[in-house]
Amino acid sequence: MPGQQLQPAAATTALESIPDRQLPAEWQGGAGEGSALPPAGPNLARYASALGRFKWLIVLFGVVGLAGGYAATRFIPPEYQVQATILLEQGTGTSGSGRGPIQADELLRQSGWEDLLRSFAIADPVVNDLALFVEPAREADTTVFRAFRVDQQQRLRPGDYTLSIAGNRYVLALKAGIEVERGVLGDSVGRPVGFRWQPEPALFSGRKYVEFKVMPPRDASLNLIKKLGMRTNDGSSFIFLTLKGENSQRTAQTLNAWVEQFVAVAMRLKKQKVAQLASILEGQREYAMQDLQRAEAELESFRVRTVTQPNERQTIAPGLEMTNSPVFDSYFRNRLIAEQVQRDREALEAVQAQRAQGQPIQREAVLSIPAITSDPAAENLRKVLAEQSDRETRLRRLRESYSDEFQAVKNEAAALQALETTTLPGALEAYLAQLRLRERTLALTIEDATKDLKGIPTRTIEEQRLKRRVEVSAEMYKNLNLKAAEAKLADAATIPDVSILDAAVPPLKPTSNTAPMIVLAALAGALLLGCFVAILLDQLDRRFRYPEQATNELGLSVLGVVPVIGGRRARSSVDQAAQVVETFRTIRMNVRYSAPQGQPLTLTLTSPGPNDGKSLISSNLALSFAESGARTLLIDGDIRRGELAKTFGVRVQPGLVEYLDGTALIAEVLQPTQSHPNLTVMPGGARRRRAPELLASNRLPELIAQMAAEYDVVIVDSPPLGAGFDAYALGTATGNLALVLRAGVTDRKMAEAKLAVVDTLPVRVIGTVLNGIRLDGAYQYYSYYQDYEAMDEEEPEAPPAPAIEEGRSRRRVTREVLPGEPR
Repeated sequence: MPGQQLQPAAATTALESIPDRQLPAEWQGGAGEGSALPPAGPNLARYASALGRFKWLIVLFGVVGLAGGYAATRFIPPEYQVQATILLEQGTGTSGSGRGPIQADELLRQSGWEDLLRSFAIADPVVNDLALFVEPAREADTTVFRAFRVDQQQRLRPGDYTLSIAGNRYVLALKAGIEVERGVLGDSVGRPVGFRWQPEPALFSGRKYVEFKVMPPRDASLNLIKKLGMRTNDGSSFIFLTLKGENSQRTAQTLNAWVEQFVAVAMRLKKQKVAQLASILEGQREYAMQDLQRAEAELESFRVRTVTQPNERQTIAPGLEMTNSPVFDSYFRNRLIAEQVQRDREALEAVQAQRAQGQPIQREAVLSIPAITSDPAAENLRKVLAEQSDRETRLRRLRESYSDEFQAVKNEAAALQALETTTLPGALEAYLAQLRLRERTLALTIEDATKDLKGIPTRTIEEQRLKRRVEVSAEMYKNLNLKAAEAKLADAATIPDVSILDAAVPPLKPTSNTAPMIVLAALAGALLLGCFVAILLDQLDRRFRYPEQATNELGLSVLGVVPVIGGRRARSSVDQAAQVVETFRTIRMNVRYSAPQGQPLTLTLTSPGPNDGKSLISSNLALSFAESGARTLLIDGDIRRGELAKTFGVRVQPGLVEYLDGTALIAEVLQPTQSHPNLTVMPGGARRRRAPELLASNRLPELIAQMAAEYDVVIVDSPPLGAGFDAYALGTATGNLALVLRAGVTDRKMAEAKLAVVDTLPVRVIGTVLNGIRLDGAYQYYSYYQDYEAMDEEEPEAPPAPAIEEGRSRRRVTREVLPGEPR
């Protein structure tokens, strides 16, 4: 039939008519060689076959992916990475031993330095100095934008711009086509949109247009911060910085500007801290000096007033012994303490009175009171003052980096105000209450002691008090004067806490070349996509391809697999013929044992559609039965397009049609063949429009029953199931039906639908014959070993020659030929 690769074959020498062995009585018929249970899990052989079938599609995907990956590398510029190292001078506080008396405290901890490095205080100046907020479309245009800046007083309009040049005039427009400005080269460009740019006309020599993109400086700073890489080690004094970019020179310049700006900001912050400390100490020193001057003036005034009056310095020895008694010492000690408590209370009340007048409480004034620094009862007040100092310091640091509108600044300012207006006055009032209580207690004690010391002049007590006050004030002034001098020297000799250890150097080669990886990734992705598409197309293919489609989906036993003859990878014609002979022997055995035991075999061979090779399968199967010695009748039931008469070289008429309509006798339609004496052919007969109706008559079952009584095997070649009801009528008449499925041709959905109709009829479907199969992939185990091929042994000559040559027996292989073919 047209498109069929397999031709009916018969051996040149008849095989001995040795009947196949009979099956045991309990054998229930059968499955063919493909009836084994399907393997569990994914069918890898099927996937491999699908990939092999669509190999050129996969290769096409690979080529496209390779080309796409190569094209993608043209649009991905090389990336350069530069590095710099910063050294942190940690642990330089004034408390460090052996570092000298004049040292500045450490400004920030390591985490604080990292935050400062990523702050806008560093990024914004770098972006503005290097004009990183403008990106030219071409690298060659970088020199044109060296003097490009933005006007901070006017709102910047970001976007993509084009500067068109015609002679000595220019037109600045957005890429969207909106014209912004016209002017003469040499003038300022882009003022209406916030540019500060006055390029030299010589920079545009030979250029007709310049394209560039402008973004807000803060956005450029954000992008730059994201690109900055930072690495630190625990306990290390080094910060390692990396920056990636498309231009090695510009990237190195940017990173060097970044670290230089970082050092400058760190130096400025350090100087501000030292200057603030010096200012605070200077204020305390001035207050201590004024207090010392007041104390000295009071002592001098007292001595002037009492110079003519008797005093303790004029007392005789017995009086001295009296003044040195424990009572005298205790009295004066308590008196001095009481006076000191009174002075401290009065000083604190004076400070409290200033607050009542609307003035803030001066921390220096409070700390200048001696009891505040030495009295344990003032511990809470000292903590509040220390907390006030810390909060003022934190507020100053926040204001160095952020505006007053920043939430953290607001929160710190609110906390400081609450401390100054509520916490500090409360602590001051609490300590005043303690001083008043202590003062009252001392007053009672002194009053009791006064009874014993009425004779001691009060002038001595006052003089001692004034002297003590002068001594305390002098000591305080001395200490504050020394600290203030140290602070001034530290301010003059302040060094930054950070320094540049390694500057960034432009690399000569790209740090990372992603082109090979992109090409390989694109190739791998395309190949994987091609494999996926191949498997998907295989899953969506409605045509028959694999044995499990016949067994699992259609529920058919595989009676045999008929291989493809020919092709580029085909074996020799002798090997192919041997494969065909063994295949039909297997089909013959499976078909014979599928019939009821002890009864003639009547079988209809059909297929779901045309070009499946059912006629050639019928012819070769009939020849195989005839070769085995069985009397075989082959009926051409395809009364529409049957060609078996031409295949076996017999008359076309009369045939099946003539017998069914009663115009021919049975002896007239049975025609022996020249292919084999055991094979008889009944042609289809004349082709008539109403011939299919004859298949529905009672003469057809009677004919099959009569032929089954006269022949061992009756094989009917029927039209396809999709051609009409012919195949169903013939199958019902024979009682047995075998389906031919051709790989790559048979529509599985049609086969499933037609078999559903067959299931409603009294027909026994014994299995399927797979036709047009390449014995590889999923079908590689359906082939036969060539070394076990059956052949005729030659008659030995005298003297007999060795029958082995190069390890193999000498054989004469005869090729099976078509019926009527010259032998």
